[in-house]
Amino acid sequence: MMQMTPSHDLSFDVVVVGAGIAGLTVALSLPSTLRIAIVSRSFTMTSSHWAKGGMAAARGADDEPAEHLRDTIVAGGELNDPERVALLVGEAPNAIEFLQHQGVVFEALPEREAGHGRPRIWHADGDATGAAIMSALGARQRAADNVTPIDGTMVELLNDDSGVIGIMISHRNALTLLRAPRIVLASGGATGLWGDHTSPNANLGTGIVSAYRVGAIATDLEFTQFHPTAIALSESPLSLATEALRGAGAWIVDEEGKRFLFASDPAGELATRDKVARAMYRHGGQAYLDARPIGGEILEKRFPTFVREARQRGHDPIVTGPVPIRPAAHYTIGGVVTDTWGETSIPGLYAIGECASSGIHGANRLASNSLLEGVVFGRRAARHLVDAPNSAAPTHFPRSTNLPTTAPSRIALARIVDDALGIERDAVALETALEALTDVATCEMDPFSAHELTLASHLVSMMLIAAKERHGTVGAHTRADEQAEDPHYRLTFAIGSTPRREARVW
Repeated sequence: MMQMTPSHDLSFDVVVVGAGIAGLTVALSLPSTLRIAIVSRSFTMTSSHWAKGGMAAARGADDEPAEHLRDTIVAGGELNDPERVALLVGEAPNAIEFLQHQGVVFEALPEREAGHGRPRIWHADGDATGAAIMSALGARQRAADNVTPIDGTMVELLNDDSGVIGIMISHRNALTLLRAPRIVLASGGATGLWGDHTSPNANLGTGIVSAYRVGAIATDLEFTQFHPTAIALSESPLSLATEALRGAGAWIVDEEGKRFLFASDPAGELATRDKVARAMYRHGGQAYLDARPIGGEILEKRFPTFVREARQRGHDPIVTGPVPIRPAAHYTIGGVVTDTWGETSIPGLYAIGECASSGIHGANRLASNSLLEGVVFGRRAARHLVDAPNSAAPTHFPRSTNLPTTAPSRIALARIVDDALGIERDAVALETALEALTDVATCEMDPFSAHELTLASHLVSMMLIAAKERHGTVGAHTRADEQAEDPHYRLTFAIGSTPRREARVW
């Protein structure tokens, strides 16, 4: 262990950890009188920037929020909280209007994606909606005089009996103390732990573990969504072929050019992500996305990112035909438990977006609900933390912190995760992985990297335990050795390593 002392001591009214759509929405929804810090290792490369799909909202004449709600709950294996889903879909049109006010230009008509009964996916800049949204929000953030961007990563949450009091961060290879009575975690998920993933490599779930270590509750850690159409022409992070391609008529075929998804689900290519990824895994062999049924002119116009990224990797989806694809870890469904305002069980600590377990996604997220969640709950969190009573001023801040200098390597962790937490799991593989994690070799490294990978290792153990304890198959959690059980419970982690089952109260 190495003892480290902060080299800087700064004070803010609110600290936001993460610069994706959730974090920037919070910052831009707060009054300009508040001093806000946004901490991120990158302000230009978050999962939100890479989102190829759009934002779901029932705002057409032939669509209703009730239908959006129904599709969300069906996709989630009916483990969603209906009241919270109703809140999400009810506020979706206002979320679109908020982004338009920030400068986002959405296309005139919505499109359809898998799992949605109607066209309700609103795109900006074709299949680069995330980049278009983040460009507009980033410009607003840079123009806000009360918002201070800080290049760094969270090391430790600080709290006392009254709630959070600040955080320690790594900034320019030194420790910095940020004092604040309100902390918003918008730190993203943990899919960077898998070998094949679609997120930035930095997404290791450390925000989830940091919150858990100070007493926040975590849940549903067995649920990780695999996106079925990651382009299999490079190493991770893999680029996505947006779900809207299948909504527009693209096929998924095998090595013989045959469509095989209908044997698993009558919806075929329009089945939800968990079902499509599972069918591809069980079918075996190399799968391909054949976009030629859409037509070359439409592909060039509506899906320029897909066409460009495939061509950059040596494959032309219009000329040479089907593009090789494979499922990849894409979205962390579980996380830190929050209420309808995004607040956790720790007063003053909020969690928004992929690091949160808001009750919306159930066992499997419906396509294009993630950007929506970041905006809806980011705005709600901003309203709540402004009105929430201030806790007593802290009387003590730690003068130093101890960080490890050894940890398991990322490669070792990815090997364990891939072996046991893939699309299908079983008890033997999960038990073997838990034993391997206990005995995994560690490497010497700088204390900040060692601390980050130590937190990641802790989260891996929690995910393995959760996957082992859920014996049945539901949503994104598939047990090859499944047992019949009522799936309507959640596995909740409080302080300690063993989850407890709680009946779903909704």
